[in-house]
Amino acid sequence: MFNITKARREKLKAVVGFIGCSGAGKTAGALLVAYGMMREAYPEATEEEVWEKIGVIDTEHGRAKLYASSDFDGTRIGQFLHIDFSPPYSTDRYDMAVQAMKRAGAEVIIVDSLSHNWQGEGGIVETHGQMSGNSFQNWGKLVPETTKLVKTLTRNNVHILATLRTKQEYVVEPDASGKMAPRKVGTKPVQKDEMEYEFMLNFQIAIDHVAETSKDNTRMFEGNPAKLTPDVGRKLYQWLELGIDVRAEEQAKQAAEEAERLALIQQVRDIAASSADMKKKVEEFEFKANMKLDQFSAKLAKVAIERLQASSN
Repeated sequence: MFNITKARREKLKAVVGFIGCSGAGKTAGALLVAYGMMREAYPEATEEEVWEKIGVIDTEHGRAKLYASSDFDGTRIGQFLHIDFSPPYSTDRYDMAVQAMKRAGAEVIIVDSLSHNWQGEGGIVETHGQMSGNSFQNWGKLVPETTKLVKTLTRNNVHILATLRTKQEYVVEPDASGKMAPRKVGTKPVQKDEMEYEFMLNFQIAIDHVAETSKDNTRMFEGNPAKLTPDVGRKLYQWLELGIDVRAEEQAKQAAEEAERLALIQQVRDIAASSADMKKKVEEFEFKANMKLDQFSAKLAKVAIERLQASSN
């Protein structure tokens, strides 16, 4: 029932959270990190080509577009791909938006924001409120929605950077002049409580735009609060690429298997061309298999070769 193998480090796709209150710089930070990732991935590409590999699914009334052509400490935000994602903010529509971005060529997808799926029009909280019956049991019925969202984030073979709003509170503390002043802070992310566990890396961004990590599987950024820059994206991409490219391995395996299949089919063709009797036998094989020779699997082609060779002796 269980397949036990030796663990090995594989190449990964990013699943990163950018968590903060309004004005903390979640969107800008995600754009800069995404740019750093794609610049590292495509060092010879033009700026336009790099930005065309970055897509933003924008639930914030198109505000992400305000950053296009803006400069952040020497980095100019280019013309990234953009979806103005209007309600309803259902799980299925989030997945549809991700698929649309993938088809458009985006390799890093910024979901801005993931919070609307929880507490937005057509989101999970609103859906729960419209359900009849026992409230507690209804939450259980909505668990599959969260499961589908996690699959969208983690099983799409694309880098996902997701922003999450936080519930806002204010604290009073001394400012630079020593006077007591209120400061806006973010507390709990607006999403299902366990959602943070699904990310490999979570940046908690303060109102001064400084980010620190609440979770860091990379172990590169923990204990080092700093503003988010393209360099963060470059380092993250390098870490993601350290392992074995399992996808490339699988593609190479499939290519080798297909090459073997085609070689066996050609061997059957050669036998069929050797005499009218052999040609007739191959046609009988096709009839019994209910498929043309070109469609034969490697296993079926091997069986055909063995029987043809046996009949010729």
